[in-house]
Amino acid sequence: MRKLLFLFSFFVLGSSSFAQITVNSPYSSFGIGEEGGLDHARMSGIGNSFGTAIDSFTLNYYNPSSYNSLSKGNPLFSLGISSKISSFTEGNLSNVSTVSAIQNFAFGFKIRDYFGAAFGLKPYSRRGYEFSNYAVVGSDSIEHKYSGAGGINELFLGLSTNIFKFQSTQLSVGANFGYLFGSLENQRSSTTVVNGLGVVGGVDLETIRAKSFHYDLGVNFSHQINQSNAILLSAVIDPSQKLNTIYSYGRFYSPDVENTTIYDTLTYSGLITGQIQSVPRFTYGLRYTFSRSTSSDAKKKLNNSLAIHASYSTADYTKFALPFDTTATNFSKSTRYTFGMEFIPETDFVNNKPITKFYQRMRYRVGGYFAELPYQTDGEQVTDFGTTFGLGLPIVIKNSLSSINFGFTIGQRGVGNQQSLGETYYGINFGVTIAPLGDNWFQKRRLN
Repeated sequence: MRKLLFLFSFFVLGSSSFAQITVNSPYSSFGIGEEGGLDHARMSGIGNSFGTAIDSFTLNYYNPSSYNSLSKGNPLFSLGISSKISSFTEGNLSNVSTVSAIQNFAFGFKIRDYFGAAFGLKPYSRRGYEFSNYAVVGSDSIEHKYSGAGGINELFLGLSTNIFKFQSTQLSVGANFGYLFGSLENQRSSTTVVNGLGVVGGVDLETIRAKSFHYDLGVNFSHQINQSNAILLSAVIDPSQKLNTIYSYGRFYSPDVENTTIYDTLTYSGLITGQIQSVPRFTYGLRYTFSRSTSSDAKKKLNNSLAIHASYSTADYTKFALPFDTTATNFSKSTRYTFGMEFIPETDFVNNKPITKFYQRMRYRVGGYFAELPYQTDGEQVTDFGTTFGLGLPIVIKNSLSSINFGFTIGQRGVGNQQSLGETYYGINFGVTIAPLGDNWFQKRRLN
């Protein structure tokens, strides 16, 4: 009964938590919004090199081939919360916005020796923006306001297994199978300004609801070169897919556009079914790990580890097709480069807890990224670059693999022109991973 109540509250809480504003950016007005979720606390510290963050204490649902790397008998529950502070500028205009949201719920575990599984809830795309302008028509002042809200979420189940596994070499593959649901809304209102307020006018309301299956694939190859050096190669593939959606459009008149109960319908399209052609994405990653033992004194030997992460991603947005899009947005191909490092003073912190200090068991991360986004401003492609750093705090209680992670991001988006839209943002990401305390979960009890 307790397990059933846990699963029920997991999905109810997850559904309600994702029904919130998780982005505030004019860029989310394009296509189906900003795709992906808010940054993962562990990955954000290493420049968002998500494909290579594979080990026994990280639930990495971005690369589904990672699940069988979890420890047997030590399932992990992962929860992430992200906040983002953005400062937008365009010419002499500026605006500051803050967004906070739950980033993910996920639960992963290993099945026997060669299989792993995970399930959970994560965002697929997000929309949130609002801006306005004024025009003078005759003796009237007209305010045009544009806004958007909503998001598409993914309920997923992932599986992975080893193709082969030797003493120092392993090849793993995996897949996530998900169901997309949620809605995106665009609204445009034109109102007559009286006494500084726009009340009487018309509203165009456009809604896209997603109800579709989705999948993505992952693979990773790891090789222990010698006692001190190891390499990992990874690839994550999100193929182009046809996503089922329901579209509706309405035009309304109202003496008060803020009160939807008194709208007078002028035009309504009804519910129209259609398919969105999603964007094919490919991410390739490399991780190289250096390990060594150092002695600070005669009684203490630390097992250091330095991991270097790098990745390259490409997404062909020229193949994106939205049959209901009346704005004829022209997208460009998108690329992203990431780089990050993670240093661990003591990797065997569970067994060496009595002889190590807390700061020696922490994980220290730093990274950066550069991306060419699919959007264009004034004929130039928008770029996104930033630096990241983070900390991982292990919770060493009765051999538990639980941990708390913090990730921090400072970045900029735009085309480098002060007269065009630019964004400077600060991201704060928090994640907690809960593992068994003491005895392993699902372990059979024996009577003496």
